[in-house]
Amino acid sequence: MKTIQKILVANRGEIAIRIFRACTELKLPTVSIYSREDSGSFHRYKADESYLVGDGKKPIDAYLDIEGILAIAKNSGANAIHPGYGFLSENADFARRCEEEGIIFIGPTSEHLNMFGDKVKARTQAVLAGIPVIPGSDGPVSSVEEVKAFGDANGYPLMVKASSGGGGRGMRVVPTANDVESAFERASSEANAAFGSDELYVEKLVEKPKHIEVQILGDKHGNLVHLYERDCSIQRRHQKVVEIAPSNSISKELRNRICDAAVQLMNNVKYINAGTVEFLVSGDEFYFIEVNPRIQVEHTITEMITGIDIVHTQIHIADGSFLHEEEIGMPSQKDIPLFGFAIQSRVTTEDPLNQFMPDTGKLMVYRSGGGFGVRLDAGNGFQGAVISPYYDSLLVKVSTWGKTFKEAASKMDRNLQEFRIRGIKTNIPFLENVVKHHNFITGNFNTSFIDSTPELFLFPTRKDRGTKLLNYIGNVTVNGFPGIEKASKPVFAIPRKPQIDLLVPPMHGTKQILNERGAEGLVKWIHEQKDVLITDTTFRDAHQSLLATRVRSNDMYEIAEQSARAMHDAFSFEMWGGATFDVAYRFLKENPWDRLLKMRQMIPNVLLQMLVRGANAVGYKNYPDNVIREFIQQSAEAGIDVFRIFDSLNWIKGMEVAIDSARQSGKIAEAAICYTGDILDDSRGKYTVAYYKEMAKELESAGAHILAIKDMAGLLKPEAAYRLISELKETVSLPIHLHTHDTSGNGIYLYAKAIEAGVDIVDTALGTMAGLTSQPSANSLTYALKGSKREVRTDIKALEQLSHYWEDVRKYYKEFESGMMSPHTEIYVHEMPGGQYSNLQQQAKAVGLASRFEEVKEMYSNVNIMFGDVVKVTPSSKVVGDMALFMVQNDLTEETVLTRGKTVDFPDSVIEFFQGYIGQPYGGFPEEIQKVILKDRQAITVRPGELLEPVNFEQLKEELFHKLGRPVDSHEVLAYALYPKVFDEYSVMEKKFGDVSVLDTPTFLYGMRLGEEIEVEIEKGKTLIIKMVSISEPQSDGNRVIYFELNGQPREVMIQDMTVESDITQKQKSDISNPNHIGATMPGTVLKVVIANGSRVKRGDHLLITEAMKMETTVQAPFNGVIKEIHVSAGTAIATGDLLIEMEKE
Repeated sequence: MKTIQKILVANRGEIAIRIFRACTELKLPTVSIYSREDSGSFHRYKADESYLVGDGKKPIDAYLDIEGILAIAKNSGANAIHPGYGFLSENADFARRCEEEGIIFIGPTSEHLNMFGDKVKARTQAVLAGIPVIPGSDGPVSSVEEVKAFGDANGYPLMVKASSGGGGRGMRVVPTANDVESAFERASSEANAAFGSDELYVEKLVEKPKHIEVQILGDKHGNLVHLYERDCSIQRRHQKVVEIAPSNSISKELRNRICDAAVQLMNNVKYINAGTVEFLVSGDEFYFIEVNPRIQVEHTITEMITGIDIVHTQIHIADGSFLHEEEIGMPSQKDIPLFGFAIQSRVTTEDPLNQFMPDTGKLMVYRSGGGFGVRLDAGNGFQGAVISPYYDSLLVKVSTWGKTFKEAASKMDRNLQEFRIRGIKTNIPFLENVVKHHNFITGNFNTSFIDSTPELFLFPTRKDRGTKLLNYIGNVTVNGFPGIEKASKPVFAIPRKPQIDLLVPPMHGTKQILNERGAEGLVKWIHEQKDVLITDTTFRDAHQSLLATRVRSNDMYEIAEQSARAMHDAFSFEMWGGATFDVAYRFLKENPWDRLLKMRQMIPNVLLQMLVRGANAVGYKNYPDNVIREFIQQSAEAGIDVFRIFDSLNWIKGMEVAIDSARQSGKIAEAAICYTGDILDDSRGKYTVAYYKEMAKELESAGAHILAIKDMAGLLKPEAAYRLISELKETVSLPIHLHTHDTSGNGIYLYAKAIEAGVDIVDTALGTMAGLTSQPSANSLTYALKGSKREVRTDIKALEQLSHYWEDVRKYYKEFESGMMSPHTEIYVHEMPGGQYSNLQQQAKAVGLASRFEEVKEMYSNVNIMFGDVVKVTPSSKVVGDMALFMVQNDLTEETVLTRGKTVDFPDSVIEFFQGYIGQPYGGFPEEIQKVILKDRQAITVRPGELLEPVNFEQLKEELFHKLGRPVDSHEVLAYALYPKVFDEYSVMEKKFGDVSVLDTPTFLYGMRLGEEIEVEIEKGKTLIIKMVSISEPQSDGNRVIYFELNGQPREVMIQDMTVESDITQKQKSDISNPNHIGATMPGTVLKVVIANGSRVKRGDHLLITEAMKMETTVQAPFNGVIKEIHVSAGTAIATGDLLIEMEKE
């Protein structure tokens, strides 16, 4: 270098880093400056020396501290300053002070800055050079009245612009005279904040033009060239978003005219160093806008298409070199190369779905693209960087080059897809839509492209699966899983699995018989079988009864294919319906439809069976008939073959719609008689053999293919089973399928007697998931019937191997075990269904009655008699259970319910039961207790479904679409129709934590141990390797930082420890569903509050002004009303979602 010895860069972020890199290549020492807020900024480490500037000043003002910067330059020995872009780059006073101090200003002279830094003066120079200009004010406008006068003379729309600066700051469109005042105020305020000057000028707005700029380089010796043009028409709020070089939509002749005009202007003023001349192009005409007397953000793409390093050239020019001599080596104008196309996308921390509001926070993940023809210019683009609200939201500039424009666009799309940025919102999805859009590829766009192309704002939902799973794991590790006492994660053995070749297709089974012969053919086949057929309940009722329905899909998938091969002789697998549906959503946070679809795929050869409540589907209340029909149809299409249909009160009218729907679907309608009472006890005359025979005949007439006896509490004694089956066999021609629970320990003997009487199919569970409140053991039954006339058709060795798997897996769920260690013959007294026992125990635990569970069981029996000895199966059993819990909790007896009942609010389920909304019990309701519970309410005697309006599924789908903000399928709509609140909670959980069903069960229930490493397959061929490194002590706000490694990369998540009391008052958040709440749409600072509590405002009135990253936003009243409460004041720091103002409608 001739004169430059050391360079100070008076800037920050990516442009500072870009200049430091150029200096290093030129062997020049470098000095950086940084504000107090930028102490962790990356540019500070990229220089040889780094100094704090503007201490005590505001974040922006620190970089505008001319004297402070000059002092650092002199103290550090820097004899040249590069201003970059923005901040002081166009400030003539700064350049003049550098000249006065003998410091080389790497840029134009102060005279040029004075000439072009002011847009009004620049316009004058364009006129002098004979360049066409847009009608505008002759000088700065100092008042709203001047702007209005210009508008009256030249017509609207207008544009008010900051005289100093650029980058879209301090610019506002003025559509009409009514908009002048607000636009003038906002533009002047924003200009002052960004450039230290609130001076504005005004010009006529040219609508829908292209924005073309020409890169100029001139030396101190009168040499000046252009480096072709850039098309910067893709912009929002006059701020460039995507730039192209050269333009892909103007003719060569127009390019030459524009470039020649730019050279003519700059030669006219003897311009020195780098600058850009900007034009608006409309058709074949162009108008001068302004000169940017500095390097531009988008200089990178000009470098890519010409091969000329603009920053190097700037430094050499400032050092006194000639453009065309060896140091710079600039070819003559006609020889400057132009090869291919380049595109630059500005990746910013702005949310395109929230009006591009800047986001702030910590970059938890930062991974970028790369490859041939790709350039990345980043500032704070690194993992762990904290993005503050004080500065520009630019994160990284992505520039791509290709021989053709289409190739460059394709590379840009690929690079944007490769980015992984987590912890903060970015505009990447928006940029992807831009560079893929047909109009962008073909050049058919102008400056209104973004505003006029709404499809640019349609984004696929970002999965962010890794981060969400880390948050779930962290939360469970710190706070535990609901229903499990917080404890360190146990060490479990890897579950044993049968050694079966899964590449060999499973043997054909009952599924193929149904497919080939139809429902009637299957029934005929059952009658022809001498052996006893079994339905395996391990996938459904066994764990519902033993483990409160908590077994997860993940554990079923691990053994499903082996089960299909080992139990190909089974009649069916019961694996869906009943409580599994809502528990999957409510507690396991997984989609039960996904379970069904995948299990159907993994078990293609055996019938899949589900339990359906005739009038309730899988819910706990009555639904309109069309919901029942739609549910059964959708379930059939998803994979269910056998619908076991029952009514909780044995009311056949409540089963007819479901039976008909099952038949219509082409599947098996297995209608169930719920067994209760004791047919051997002559003192109980309500539920007799005659009652069951009559019901069986009615079910056969209703269209049942198979008759099920649903002994849901295990009350059916062996001799009673023999008598009942024998008499039913003589009464109906249907196959009989027996279901029981082995709570008493009599299950195997019961089945032996039933088989002797001619039962066709029995429900069993695998040995290690059998017994007690579950079903009798398939393993035990197989051995018990050896040598008898009718044996179980199965492979006992295969059953034992499958049992080993469930023995190991069951240990995961030990916290949900009922605690029953041995048979309970008291079941014959309290008559509680097996599936309810463990669930009711969990309910008792949840309401603080765990220590009084014996009282709850006794009360259950008393409530049953008080309610008239009802059939007890979900949902009627739930009614009895709810009332038992309620009475124990409130110390009520049968007598006090009658005496005090008129002043007691009973559980909703009990009231609905006595209103007839579950159905009509055999023998009717006890009148006295019904009056006490219903009080003034009216009871119904017809089928509840008849009184309910059909659900409009299309309307429900639309509602759910708007609520979730994404397309929804028919399964989700049905789930929402059945359980709106449960589905809402599941959706919130899924949005927060993603698909947690992919986690192994110990991790799902207990989280992770320090130092533990797990593998999580989130989809086929995609595995996350997660290691928990450490957990911090709780911070003052109760949060803990958990450090992970995800695929070897360090990650951290913040988890609120619910056991720690925070000493920091949390700011109130706005409720987006409450129209009276006005919340912050972006993080930042409140600049000004323009109303007071009690103020009356009209829709559109200004309430307050916020600022973030130099962008101001006016918060307006959404409706006419009164200001109820203001939660912020000027200077308040705010985060997205903070409650700003509460209003009341007038």
